[in-house]
Amino acid sequence: MKQIRKLWMVLMGLLSIGFSGCELMNQEELVEVAYFTPVYATIDELTFDISIDAPVDYNQSGKVITYGDYVFINSPNEGIHIIDNTDPSNPINKTFISLKGNLDMAIVEDHLYADMFSALVVLDISNIDQPVVLEDYTVEDVFSYNQYWSYPSWEEVQGYEHIGYDAIDTQKGIVIDWKVELREETISYDRCLGCYYDKMDVAVAAEDDGFSNVSTAGSMTRFLPIDKFLYAISFNELVIFELTETYQPLRWGKLDTQAAAETLFRLNGILYVGTTTGMLMYDVANPGNPNFINSIAHFTSCDPVVADDKYAYVTLRGGTNCWNDLNELQIIDIQDPSNISLIGKHIMFNPHGLAIIGDYLLVCDGTAGIKVLDLSDRTIPTIKGTYPIDFAYDVIVSFPTALVVGKQVMYQYDISNLPEMVKISEIALTITN
Repeated sequence: MKQIRKLWMVLMGLLSIGFSGCELMNQEELVEVAYFTPVYATIDELTFDISIDAPVDYNQSGKVITYGDYVFINSPNEGIHIIDNTDPSNPINKTFISLKGNLDMAIVEDHLYADMFSALVVLDISNIDQPVVLEDYTVEDVFSYNQYWSYPSWEEVQGYEHIGYDAIDTQKGIVIDWKVELREETISYDRCLGCYYDKMDVAVAAEDDGFSNVSTAGSMTRFLPIDKFLYAISFNELVIFELTETYQPLRWGKLDTQAAAETLFRLNGILYVGTTTGMLMYDVANPGNPNFINSIAHFTSCDPVVADDKYAYVTLRGGTNCWNDLNELQIIDIQDPSNISLIGKHIMFNPHGLAIIGDYLLVCDGTAGIKVLDLSDRTIPTIKGTYPIDFAYDVIVSFPTALVVGKQVMYQYDISNLPEMVKISEIALTITN
């Protein structure tokens, strides 16, 4: 009984101390605040800064296209690697185009079209060793982009006790970096057992994330040449450019996709648009005046798509900015475009790009590698082979070979005897001194 009474007295004492300590006291203090301030550049300045450099490390999966004997691989927001693939058994990391804000690209008749934040820029690559920027061909203010792409990381801000952020003013240009300015500022806080409440307003970053010679893209592409037009995705819009006889891009038109569009694929006069909420179909027999045909919805998810004459193949993946945990392949019957339907599916790990070859489908399944699916029965697709690589992102087929972009590595396979895939070569896109 004495022990219980003693414990009770101790608890009451602690509670009384706690309550008396929670008396709020408003105080002000002059402190040094580290303000992160945007560094701006105009489109003209960014265009002038495009440079052709020696090969550099490839650190992140990006979009990939092929053109003749060359492979072009995007390094997100940094530029484009040019790979000489004349000898597939010995590809050579040749050149790097330093191009800030670049995420995608397409090539038409030796003209490279690429996004640069909100602008479309064009380079003449007729001399692959010395690409030339065609400054007069730049089209400004056509793409939406992530204004916070260079936002300070946690490691950069955690060294300061008090931090603030200046708001972005888009009238000043594109934010290419953030600098730190130390300012003395009076802040107020309530004191409660040492608890501190910073009263500064802090901005929060948005989440993110008819020519004969044209490039071939993977299924993840956002840029697609169609006859004498260039189609490009800008968030929930299809932006269409007319390409003149001198290959200069001119603003032509826009289509609202009513959803966040992600990928483009064309076959037999039909454009397939993968969005986060489903697949859209447009008749592009007249590419200057596309007409909506039909759509099929799915759970919100990232959504690349390819197709053959009868079926469309869609990979859905969750995680990152895809807002869902669904990871699967879906097969859609498109034989009657006015009445399309889901007929088959297969669970996947984290699928990205894909390619169709007859009755086989190659699926880049992220860290689960490349998977070969037998589609003899479209209603019941079956996995016939798995080829592990660090991270399978996208694939381009030029039968009998397939080019696969992985994490810092480009792989090439002989696919003449599917479902077997035989590795021909791999090139680590990192530079060793």
